[in-house]
Amino acid sequence: MTKVTDKETKMEIKDYLKTRIPFIEKEIEKYIPRKANKKWIESILGPTIFELDLVAYTKGVNEPIWDLLDRGGKRFRPVLTCLSAEAVGGSFEEAQKLAPIVEIIHNGTLMCDDVEDNSVARRGKPCTHKIYGIDTAINTGTIMYYWPMSKIVTNEFKLSEKKKAEIVDLYLTEMLRVSSGQAWDIAWHRGGYTPNEKHYLNMCLCKTGVLTRFACELGAIVGGATKKQRTALAEFGQIMGVAFQIQDDILELTENTFKEKKGSICGDIHEGKRTLIVIRTLQVATETDKKRLIEILDSHTNDDKIIQEALNIINKYDGIEYSKTKANKLVKNAWEKLDKQLPKSNAKIMLKKFADYSIERKI
Repeated sequence: MTKVTDKETKMEIKDYLKTRIPFIEKEIEKYIPRKANKKWIESILGPTIFELDLVAYTKGVNEPIWDLLDRGGKRFRPVLTCLSAEAVGGSFEEAQKLAPIVEIIHNGTLMCDDVEDNSVARRGKPCTHKIYGIDTAINTGTIMYYWPMSKIVTNEFKLSEKKKAEIVDLYLTEMLRVSSGQAWDIAWHRGGYTPNEKHYLNMCLCKTGVLTRFACELGAIVGGATKKQRTALAEFGQIMGVAFQIQDDILELTENTFKEKKGSICGDIHEGKRTLIVIRTLQVATETDKKRLIEILDSHTNDDKIIQEALNIINKYDGIEYSKTKANKLVKNAWEKLDKQLPKSNAKIMLKKFADYSIERKI
């Protein structure tokens, strides 16, 4: 995979991503092979004085991971890492070697989140825990949090000690953030109270914004960014993640995306999620509508008629349009800051396209 060409700058982001996915898939397989082997395991765990059961490890780790990865995904985070590196004057190709780190972690969070949310389907198939069991899903998801960093720990890419330390520090901070964001989200959808708008946006910064921030900042480190460039890329990444989450919330409540998403519509209502749309609705709704919406959210119902009732309440107010406006404003402000720090380049053009995509996508 090479740096961005003039031809690619004229492509839609979804089409550009399609051209890059095959390269990303090859890089991911260098981190997590489809079958466990002695050299791969011992490269990070160290040699055993006994014997490795490679069949069992494949069944409990590699197979569930690739079952999820093979279902697809946008793979935009690895591409963001490469673009960020190139945008600050670094090498797209060098960044590509580290790009799978955030993507593997992201899929690990999906695996664990599905258990925590008691979800049924992911990308058109039963969730990992429905196929392999809750114990395997939690353990494998956790392994996906740590294994990607193995190549940094062993310094396979011959990074300078400074870059290596910066990446490890970044990883530790962002992993704490992502779990903290999930903690807030879980507490809220268990019911009993509803966060305010700033609480929600902060949760998004941690839960969703963390991994886009991680992707961009990782690229900044590898690319040799200045302190100001790194800060601007990190802030841009996290805000784009927030916008991505807000758009996810909007799509979740938009019926015409059902077939495209290959999932259950209005799952957020069943899970009792306090999204920005819900928070805004509760701010402006009548007391009767407010009380009923909270009752439905706290009940975690699977009844389609009751879910539709909640959707009808939400659609009476401006929550969806309000959320769209908020996402647009956040992304616009973040881009203005980043724009000042980056020289003109094809990579910069594509970063701007990603910003627009985060709030305009339909799937």
